[in-house]
Amino acid sequence: MVIAFLRGILQSRDLSGGAADRLVIDVGGVGFEALVARVTSAQVGEVGDEVTIHTSLSIRENEWQLFGFASLDEKEMFTLLQSVTGVGPKMALSLVGTLGPDRIADAVAAEDHKSLSQAPGVGPKVAQRIILELKSKTEEWQVRRGSTPGKPMPKSASRDEARLILEGLGYTITEINQAFKRLPEDNKEDDVELIVRQSLKVLGTADH
Repeated sequence: MVIAFLRGILQSRDLSGGAADRLVIDVGGVGFEALVARVTSAQVGEVGDEVTIHTSLSIRENEWQLFGFASLDEKEMFTLLQSVTGVGPKMALSLVGTLGPDRIADAVAAEDHKSLSQAPGVGPKVAQRIILELKSKTEEWQVRRGSTPGKPMPKSASRDEARLILEGLGYTITEINQAFKRLPEDNKEDDVELIVRQSLKVLGTADH
């Protein structure tokens, strides 16, 4: 059985307090439960709305679990990650939800294990294994999407310092990474104070 996507009424949202939430979607009177990253849960809509999520079915012994995604790119990266030794669906979801597919591909290309280790449950050894086993696969994935393979992820001491400040203010790594993606292109890397101020503005908008 392959369930490629679900479109229906969002019946309920179970906020786990962790990296993933559970959604129940009513599709023609049948309730499908899907585990989604916190960022997907926040984007998909409100209870009672018609929503659409891309899905992947994981079957482990007696456990069947649907995982949901906001985009096909997220679903494809989720599948790629599970080809790595020792990476199961929940860790793959943690990575996709924390970093997003593009940043994962860039981190692998740049051999940036520190960025991959930001995802909950991903230690340095697992991050190194992801880089080793996914390098060629992520390059092929980027080519297929029409993006430039092997594009290095910009590294910035200023951004790292800003991330620590924002974490100290109570924001999660996922929230901070999402905010960084929305910063103006002309100042993502240099000025710590400006990065923090602009990120807080983005995060404040997301809260409302």
